[in-house]
Amino acid sequence: MKILVAMDGSPSSLAALDALVARLPLFRDPPLLVLAYVHLPIPYPGAVHWVGKDAVEKYYQDEGLAALKPAEERLASRGIAFEHAILSGDPAHELTRHASASGCDMIAMGARGHTALANLVLGSTATKVLAVATLPVLFPR
Repeated sequence: MKILVAMDGSPSSLAALDALVARLPLFRDPPLLVLAYVHLPIPYPGAVHWVGKDAVEKYYQDEGLAALKPAEERLASRGIAFEHAILSGDPAHELTRHASASGCDMIAMGARGHTALANLVLGSTATKVLAVATLPVLFPR
C-alpha cells in the first residue's frame, strides 16, 4: 500500500502525520508514505523569464525540502519508509494528480478546522481534494 500524505509544514499537517503513524500497526503490511508538498506558482509569470526557470525550480525545491524536513525527521527516527514529492500548482489538483500518477492507494491530510461557512466562502485544500479525488481521502485525528 502507498499513501500520499499532504504536508505543508503546518502544525495541522504534522498532527495528521502523527495520527496516521499511530495507526500504521492497523495495516497488514507497512505502507510506503509519500510526503507531498505543493508550492503555489509564482504569481507573476514574467518572473520566471526574468530570474530563469532553473532559479525558480531551485526555489520550489528549497522551500519544499524545508517544509518537509520536520515530517521526514519524524518518520526517519521511527524507521518508517517514505519518499517525498515536491510539486507546484494548485494544491488540490496537484495532490490528487500525483497520488493517481504515482500509484497511491489513499490520500491522507490534515484539516485545519475551518467552519463550514469558512469552507464555503474561502474554500480549503481539504475540501477541494475531497471534490476532485478519485482515491479515498483520510483525515487522521
